[in-house]
Amino acid sequence: MKMNDLNIKSLGSALIAISVLAACGGGGGSDGGSVAAPTTPTTPAAPTTPTTPTTPTTPTAPAAPTTPTTPAAPTTPTTPAAPGAAGSPAPVAATASMVMTCPDGPIFQCSGNSIIRNENGVSLLSSGVQVYGRSTNDLANPIVNRATATGFAPIAIPTGVADIRVSKDAGSTVLTSAMVLNNFGISWDGRTERPTIVETFRTAQGRAGLTPTGALTATTLPASTDLGFYDFATRGGAATQGNYANNTYFPRAEPSRCAPGQTNCGNLETPGIVRIAGDWRVGGNAPDYTRSTRLHNDGDIHAGNALPGATPAWLDGGTGIGVPFPGSKGYRDLDTWSMRYANLGTWVTQDTVTMAEWTGGSGIDEHNTNRRGITAFGEVTDPAAVPTSGTAIYTGIVYGWYSSNPALDPDPFRGAATITVDFATRQATLVFQNTVRNDAAGAPVPASFQTTIAMGAAGTNVANYMTGAAAAGSLTGGISGRYFGPVFNAGTIHPGPAEIAGTMTLSNATSGVSIIGGFIGHKR
Repeated sequence: MKMNDLNIKSLGSALIAISVLAACGGGGGSDGGSVAAPTTPTTPAAPTTPTTPTTPTTPTAPAAPTTPTTPAAPTTPTTPAAPGAAGSPAPVAATASMVMTCPDGPIFQCSGNSIIRNENGVSLLSSGVQVYGRSTNDLANPIVNRATATGFAPIAIPTGVADIRVSKDAGSTVLTSAMVLNNFGISWDGRTERPTIVETFRTAQGRAGLTPTGALTATTLPASTDLGFYDFATRGGAATQGNYANNTYFPRAEPSRCAPGQTNCGNLETPGIVRIAGDWRVGGNAPDYTRSTRLHNDGDIHAGNALPGATPAWLDGGTGIGVPFPGSKGYRDLDTWSMRYANLGTWVTQDTVTMAEWTGGSGIDEHNTNRRGITAFGEVTDPAAVPTSGTAIYTGIVYGWYSSNPALDPDPFRGAATITVDFATRQATLVFQNTVRNDAAGAPVPASFQTTIAMGAAGTNVANYMTGAAAAGSLTGGISGRYFGPVFNAGTIHPGPAEIAGTMTLSNATSGVSIIGGFIGHKR
């Protein structure tokens, strides 16, 4: 194979992110447990041509917001002339569910597996809303650096669905996290969409999949000698792509086989979930934080023995003992900010596409691409239960990615969020302030703004949904949100849903500056 070491540059940054977060330790949810730093994997050396970036491509755990519980007017407010509250969003078809139904059972919270409609640049799902974007360097012709995926541009009309799922214990601590990614324009052979990504971040060998009803499954990984399963050995590019997707090959007894010039490629795909408890249970605004990451090998045909044709000895060693090293084809990350009913998931998948083996070509078009997005999801409030009078205030955080240049990787940012809802007028006013880069320097990011958006009309199936236009300086776009949890009186004299969360997308076509983000908060 020509370019199996394509992902090393980006894998280095993913592994840096693993080690940084795991070293933080911190509370393991409500039980106060700690997270030990993983002993493996180690970061592979960079290939001889591209260099390894020093900044992780995914965000580290956010610091608690430093703003007061009820913030003052934002430091850089920009209220659009037309706030988007002139009319409520139209109801959805009666066949489209607007409540949460997770196929995995009652301890799970999920976002939904299909787009009901796109509105203001945000996709509405049955129990969530989502936005996402993609890398830009792989859109060039020719691609200058095929060994990595960099840059960022938001997708104006989303088609892909990020179905994010978490399970929680009785104390609302996240136990497991998973994501099902479908229809994101990722192709191994340059013709067809790759098999659905089912990422469960499992720590043992095996296969992840979905039942006919959509529930997550875990099955045994066939041995590399099973050429009826690993049928590339007999069928070549016509092999069953699904048999080479969503497999966990490591840890394994055989050592990893590093590319020439590399050492210590590791023997572990994921260290497991990392948890840091927030303070929302005791009146604070910080959600719980969890991080899951994996170095994947989706599409690597070296999973089975007896591969046809000449293959570099460093890959197969003449024996074909499985894929060469963790992350031979990319990595995935899922960070979640969670309260009792609502969750905000930020995710990244980097994948090798147009592979030489699957296309039957020379490999000159083989390269890396990535997608990154944000999904607000969870146990949405029954539309019929949303109040028709009174007000409520929600406080929490805003989080996302800011891109100052579409050719560069975006910077993660964080800030404080306050949402004031008037259930009688069916309007929600969102204020985001003190938005800064999520790093030690904390440089300001132009994502502080205020806008008012419209809720669904009382008595309709979209009463638990809100959407509208938004603007921050020269950036324009849209924002959508959902209510989560039961309606109750705690905190204020007026009843309201327990929590709120949503996502947004803002951009400037002339400058190329863009933002995708999300917010999560609880009723005060």
